[in-house]
Amino acid sequence: SRRVVMAATSSTAPAIDFDGIFSQYTGNAIVDRLLYVADHARDVGVVTEALRHAKRALEGRVDAFSLKPTTSNGCAYERAMAIAKKREVDASVVGFTKAWLEENARRADGELDKLESGLTDLLTERVKENLRMQYVELGDHYYDRGELKKALECYMRTRDYCSTPKHVVFMCLSVVSVSLEMGNFAHVNVHANKATAALQNMDEDASVRTDQAKLACACGIAALRMGRFREAAIKFTEINVEIGTHYANVCAARDVATYGTLCALASFNREELRDLVLNNQKGAFRAHLETASDIREVVNDFYNSKYTSCFATLDGMREALTLDIHLGAHIDALYKRIRDRALIQYVEPYVTVDLCVMAQAFNTTAEEVQDELARLIEEDKIRAKIDASECTLHALKENPRVKVVEQVIADGERFETETRAALLKMSLLKNDVVSRPEHDGARSRRSLDE
Repeated sequence: SRRVVMAATSSTAPAIDFDGIFSQYTGNAIVDRLLYVADHARDVGVVTEALRHAKRALEGRVDAFSLKPTTSNGCAYERAMAIAKKREVDASVVGFTKAWLEENARRADGELDKLESGLTDLLTERVKENLRMQYVELGDHYYDRGELKKALECYMRTRDYCSTPKHVVFMCLSVVSVSLEMGNFAHVNVHANKATAALQNMDEDASVRTDQAKLACACGIAALRMGRFREAAIKFTEINVEIGTHYANVCAARDVATYGTLCALASFNREELRDLVLNNQKGAFRAHLETASDIREVVNDFYNSKYTSCFATLDGMREALTLDIHLGAHIDALYKRIRDRALIQYVEPYVTVDLCVMAQAFNTTAEEVQDELARLIEEDKIRAKIDASECTLHALKENPRVKVVEQVIADGERFETETRAALLKMSLLKNDVVSRPEHDGARSRRSLDE
């Protein structure tokens, strides 16, 4: 069974599935997620455990064939040391050492010398495919070291040596992955569009569908990180099941379900939620929901207006989601939008709502519901008024007479504008203030001279 760490020092410490992080992700994604947990967790026990796992992931990296130590992410190791110092973690508990860092740098520099020497030889031969592969290896080396800017430069250089659409897609996916880690989300969208255009020139097969899923996932994460929740939700619901574990260096299948569902709840109306999430015709997103039963229950409860159980489940997940590298900074905004949408959805069908009954449905007090509704009324998201003495909400009916008068005024203004334009045109024609093509004018002058 998986080992889920719950720090004993605090009853509110989030349950972090560290073994799940190692099993669901690969490459830099493992260490980046662990360090995000260590940097943002409030519980000291969780911080210590996250740093311990990060140290194991960094120092335990070996070559898949020789099983010898290989280049690891020295930049991440330095970041981990800084976090341990900032969070005042005892060095005897998590012992990061400069000796290991120096040894890793020495090994990495040796590998870099070989790659640069090989690149120099290949530049004299000018064989495009060999140069492309050498730049890819050089980019991979810098990526493994954590030097993302240099890795990005190498991957970008391969663009000059791409000879097939497949090469272009590979280059774009490499650039997209590095740009996501760097936080350069505009770069993500640019190269995702280039890769999408290249995929259209390829015969559709399993690999093409997988690449399309990767690009949709990357664009979804970029939109999420920029706070564009609706755009993110659309992208995540487009991701087909072929992605599987093929994008584990960025996100897992459960992440697709989690990110997509939360963004959809925060931005989709009921019809979109039904069509794009619950009853997806392609069955793509529904399949992702099967990997996350708790997320599936949340969206089903929300759609069926079971708000008590919906928000109870969401509240239980909140602490863990706050420590997610992509969701953490936006979780408060997402939860607020989801709750606002639920409140609007609840009152929409009624003329009068008993706030005490509504408070029970949302597992809160009538005063808190009243404050939330007052804010939504001020923001013009609900057309209603609150009767505080009776503890009720009354929907404001639109006066049909006022609506007719407003329509008449709008029609009159439009008629006046069109009439003025017609009169102006007639006046211009009458006074021969007309713009004609130059050749017509020249021909008219010649005819007059004759």
